[in-house]
Amino acid sequence: MPSALITGSNRGLGLALVRTALADGWRVYATARRPAEATDLRDLAGEDRLTILPMDLMDFASIDRLAGHLDGAPIDVLLSNGAITGTKNTAFGETDYDDWADLSRANAMAPMRLAEALVENVAASQRKIMFFVSSRVGPNPNFGFVNYRATKSALSQVALQIALALKERCIVSSCGHPGWVATKAAAAGSGALTPDESAQMLWRIIPNLTIADTGKFFDPDGSALPIVTQQHDAKPYGMTRPVG
Repeated sequence: MPSALITGSNRGLGLALVRTALADGWRVYATARRPAEATDLRDLAGEDRLTILPMDLMDFASIDRLAGHLDGAPIDVLLSNGAITGTKNTAFGETDYDDWADLSRANAMAPMRLAEALVENVAASQRKIMFFVSSRVGPNPNFGFVNYRATKSALSQVALQIALALKERCIVSSCGHPGWVATKAAAAGSGALTPDESAQMLWRIIPNLTIADTGKFFDPDGSALPIVTQQHDAKPYGMTRPVG
């Protein structure tokens, strides 16, 4: 039976991903910052293929404890979904740098720590997939939400760096965005996807990724985008030009 670890599972997209994976016959390890308060997730606890575990993205020791609890258990899909959005939009000159530091820790550093802590679990599995829920908000050229945009762009780079580091071990590292998902901030009738719709679209992609997909960024329809802007240029700037 394939297994998935899904973070940020207490509500929204994370909870929908847990439901989707269970319905597909997978064993699921679902994390939440405070499992006792994750009522909707706990309602699924009667399913014997579901294990709920505590983990806080801001607390790296909790990631290490999670790895210790799993103790080498194979994880076919490591699905890093949890994130924080931080403070509301601010004007230029009013940047909240403490907030930015928190978002960097949760949205970019914690997924890297999670990958490093659980790489042997993923390597021991059949599918060997790591997938990071990122956002197209990062490279979107509009001003605002600088802290969130910057950390989501950083997460995409983290996914690429993991792909480069682990390709020789045949471990897939990809990322993607869930589409515009209906949350408390998305009004009914806005055309947003429901969490279940988004989860089902992503789940059609994630378990089927192969090493050919490592380092890619996926739209929820399955099409791939450049994970970061490629700026490789053969022009020898800074190199000594031949004289003559």
